Amino acid sequence: MKLSLNSLAALVVFSLLSRLPMTSLAAEGSVGIQISNNVVLLKVDGDKDDDWRMQSSTNLTTWTTLTNFGTLLSGNATNAPWRSVGAKAAAPTYYRAKQTYGLYDPSLFRTISITYTQASATAFSNAMHFGRQFETNVYLPAVWMDNGATNLHVGGRFKGNSSYTGLRRSINLTFDQVTTNADLMGFETINLNNANLDPTVMREALYFNVMRQYTPCPKGAVCQLYANGALWSVYCLIQQENSELIKEWFPSNDGDRWRAPNAATGGGGMGFTSSNSAFIVFTNANVWAYTNHYWLKSTSTNTLTAYQRLTNAIYTLHLTPAAQWRDKVEDSFAVDSWLWMLGIEILFVDDDSYWYKGADYGFYYEPESGRIHPVQHDGNEAFFTAAGVDYTLSPITGATGNNRPLLYKFLNNNELRQRYLAHMRTVLEESFAPTNLTAIINQYHALSVTALMSDPRRTGDMIAYTNGLTALKTYITNRYNFLTRTNADLAWLQPNINSVIGPTAAVYATNIPTIKANVTSNGNSGVGSVWLYFRDKSYGRFTVRQMFDDGAHGDGASGDSVFGAVTTNYPAGNKIHYYIEARATNTAQAARFSPARAETVTWDYSVGLTVSTNTSVVINEFLASNTSTLADPQGEFDDWIELRNLTGTNVNLTGLYLTDEPANPRKWPFPSGTTIPANGYLLVWADEDGLATPGLHASFKLSGSGEQILLIDADANNNQVLDSITFGAQATDVSYGRTAADADVWSTMTPTPEAANP
Repeated sequence: MKLSLNSLAALVVFSLLSRLPMTSLAAEGSVGIQISNNVVLLKVDGDKDDDWRMQSSTNLTTWTTLTNFGTLLSGNATNAPWRSVGAKAAAPTYYRAKQTYGLYDPSLFRTISITYTQASATAFSNAMHFGRQFETNVYLPAVWMDNGATNLHVGGRFKGNSSYTGLRRSINLTFDQVTTNADLMGFETINLNNANLDPTVMREALYFNVMRQYTPCPKGAVCQLYANGALWSVYCLIQQENSELIKEWFPSNDGDRWRAPNAATGGGGMGFTSSNSAFIVFTNANVWAYTNHYWLKSTSTNTLTAYQRLTNAIYTLHLTPAAQWRDKVEDSFAVDSWLWMLGIEILFVDDDSYWYKGADYGFYYEPESGRIHPVQHDGNEAFFTAAGVDYTLSPITGATGNNRPLLYKFLNNNELRQRYLAHMRTVLEESFAPTNLTAIINQYHALSVTALMSDPRRTGDMIAYTNGLTALKTYITNRYNFLTRTNADLAWLQPNINSVIGPTAAVYATNIPTIKANVTSNGNSGVGSVWLYFRDKSYGRFTVRQMFDDGAHGDGASGDSVFGAVTTNYPAGNKIHYYIEARATNTAQAARFSPARAETVTWDYSVGLTVSTNTSVVINEFLASNTSTLADPQGEFDDWIELRNLTGTNVNLTGLYLTDEPANPRKWPFPSGTTIPANGYLLVWADEDGLATPGLHASFKLSGSGEQILLIDADANNNQVLDSITFGAQATDVSYGRTAADADVWSTMTPTPEAANP
């Protein structure tokens, strides 16, 4: 029995008469059911890194999550785990699987189990007694999870400065220790953090799950660890700051990943008086003077180049003339992302931070844009209280002293100061409000409290835990009230952005569309100016233009509170990202953004493809499932696409493209100098071997289940579609091509590469 559902759920139903295995297909998983000795067994087939909550219903309206097991990891027909639901019910019952948010789903309490040998125990014991010199991986025979995930031959080690005090030591697990590219649900390394000084074992996960909505940050959840069958302890499950995290947030992992360490680990400093790792300039020092204060964790280039990139950004921050500074600093730093991170650090009063230590934070040089982005590193000391630091911490901490140059320089530029405060207001409204955070705290409590009660390595007793929960909620309420009720910097009113109106018709490469926004006064604070920001990539700087309500900028009537401005024309296939800023007439010029999470979240529109009415080259034939018909020059039987020249002269294909994605029309460019002879044919291997020689090898493969192929004109011709074919499922070693009788009619045929079709 099969039912089609959406991409997040799969459904299966059985009746009293059902006795055979059944599946129900969804876009990413298939629910399987078996009945054995009147017991119902379920599993999910699909991506091996996905897991699913199982639910049941008798009416397809009311669904109940099954609680007799956790989640189910999907896999293939042989390794996806079967789980018992219990005895088959008398009434017809429906089952569905709802996909989780992955390993770090904050609504789940994961159970991770390890086995260790006596040799492993001895190595761990050495690490406990002798400290960081033994902070190397020891061998663990197996790690598995309650959802069915299993890994063999794993590396484990204690980590972090707090790991060598107390019983609950932080642990790092590395799954590719022995087996190359091994992972746990898509992650090669995970961290079990001990939540030092946090009896609730949730503050770091809480902090990260707010921050990552706005700026690059690890994922976090809570979990329990079993060792050799016994409960070891409850932990914060925190994503490793590595290439996997970088690739989630950035176009590639080809840049430089950095850590600014604190004094206890070899650089920077402790407390607000330190500054060596905070992007200061070391006077008359060469590039190597910075090596003690910034750890280069990874780079695809050489170390000297990476440090030169870092120091160039530092010099830009400090030495650029005032008149050029605002523009130049945007070339070196992803300013908006830094404002989000700095604001959230201060909002949560995070001790392990740029604002407090000038260290213990991370950042990444993005080579595609040439800019440095923040990557939050450590969050276990959020909601910090120390001498002179508590919930009354000023939102503009760092604005009056130059030992935190990012805060000092950014917050003394009023445009950036108001952007920073607008972002802080957004987090306060969306995430930090006590009702919102308390709901998440209560969820973490419900998930973990039973395990904490049995935790043999718990910090303090359950009275300390209860007091910790109360203190955390009180801290949040006090911090929220201080910032929203008594702080003058956040009290200025912002204009209202009531609506944003994007292009109302299809946009093509020849169009320059207008963006409009309805912006009105807020109380006694009027609209001072409105600004449009836009870019044609998911990274890099935004172009900025002022919007006007004068009837001359595509805004409609003058004075109607609708402001307008144009973007520019972009090549076909691009997605254009944009957002709006409105500044008030009050003294602060308080700002509001739409979307509120800009630049992390933006509005967008796509530039469509137009079809050429005249082409001299067409797609003539292709084979999407080649097992024995024709081997490429490398001896492999790969997919191929045949082009045909309809003219009596040679045609130069330089500047043209082939693609299988309309949204990415420039996917594979023909190599410069590629020609197709008069009335001749040209074969392109669709095998993802773009740099292979000899032969032409496209950067994509064809799907035997059906897709599109498009021949795209040059950029100078607005990337019009010269020819295209949309096809369905293909048979093995049977090609699809234009028929000789009528070139406009396509048909299956015996393959005839580089020759006339039958």
